[in-house]
Amino acid sequence: MSDINMQTEKAASIVYFTAQKEEKAAVCDRLVRLGYASDVVHSGGISAANEWCKHNAIPHLIFADIDKVNTPLLAVAELIERTSPTSKLIVVGSDQSIDQYRALLSIGVFDYLVKPAPLDMMAKMIQKARRGDESESFGTGRTISVTGSSGGIGTSLVAYALGRLLSNQRYFKSALVDFDRKNGCLDLMLGAQGESGLDSVLQTDKIDSRLLERSMTEIDGRLSLLAQQPNYQAKDIDDTDQLLLLGAGLCRIFNQVIWDLPSSQPYGSLEVLKHSQARIILVDLTVADARNTLRLLNEIGDESNGQRILLVRNTCRQQNVDVITQTAFEEFVGRKIDMQLPFVGGGLSKSLLQGKLSFDAFPELTRHLLHLTDLACGKEPQELSSSLPFMASFLSKLRPNNTSKKLRLKGARL
Repeated sequence: MSDINMQTEKAASIVYFTAQKEEKAAVCDRLVRLGYASDVVHSGGISAANEWCKHNAIPHLIFADIDKVNTPLLAVAELIERTSPTSKLIVVGSDQSIDQYRALLSIGVFDYLVKPAPLDMMAKMIQKARRGDESESFGTGRTISVTGSSGGIGTSLVAYALGRLLSNQRYFKSALVDFDRKNGCLDLMLGAQGESGLDSVLQTDKIDSRLLERSMTEIDGRLSLLAQQPNYQAKDIDDTDQLLLLGAGLCRIFNQVIWDLPSSQPYGSLEVLKHSQARIILVDLTVADARNTLRLLNEIGDESNGQRILLVRNTCRQQNVDVITQTAFEEFVGRKIDMQLPFVGGGLSKSLLQGKLSFDAFPELTRHLLHLTDLACGKEPQELSSSLPFMASFLSKLRPNNTSKKLRLKGARL
């Protein structure tokens, strides 16, 4: 995965980005004295760190220099989104302002190091970062739930697309959870080999990071799958707390966690929806879907706690299945449809005959799905705005659950 030749286990766990090339030799000397390889030091500052994290495995500890950056807080916020929730970011700089220090800590920086830092100070900083154990680590990942107002509406297709685009196009470390335990198909779409251990995770007494990592199938360097062999006799879980603990554990490892939730809403799926930062509901313009969508909205609450709801009309599978108009649908459920996915025919399903599902032949559908991916992450789509503040997604992370009142019924009954 990485193009850096890590020489030791220590070297694989740390990387340092200096702002100027002239500083590189001094930093290399200090890190070599501390037992690290010299090739973990790079120049280019925080901009180079952002680019490096797109193409390499994320280390445990990252030093990034913010000198000569016009908007350091935005650059740091972007880097935090690129890194893993288990990583620690130490920002380096010449500014000794207490206001900047507080601002950096408030957006998730582990600590700030004023340069030039002596050898003992750098050693203490590294030791401080390594002393933090899992009990002190608070997950910064986000949860995105995808469900449908009826069966066969393409929930797994959209969940798969989000996972692929978040990892390959937006460079987030992401996880897919296939909660359709009776008819799950994400492993087929991903071309995954081996069996993931969702069932065993749900039955264990204690969920920790090591158990989750062993139970998941790694698809590539940034995407993993948690699923199980489909089983018609799979029983519903007994305790939703176990499911919420699973979600919290995943958010300590991954930046984005995408849940594929069946439209039948097995026990526990509504709790996942209520606690997700983004809820995507796929719909068709039918009487049944309108009624089911309204029921679902009344169960999961509104957006007053910052938890986004996205209604998506999925026409990529078939056209002209409308029974009611879009206006009538929207008036009944009390909110607008946010997006419509374009029709692509049966080509997507045929691609499975050659292996994993591929969107390569459908650029228009990919563009719409990438638009949806950005909305689910709390951002404006990148094609609409090339320069975006990165604080919106951080605000959404501050809402761990939904305690809002249920939506009131609106419009006439169907």
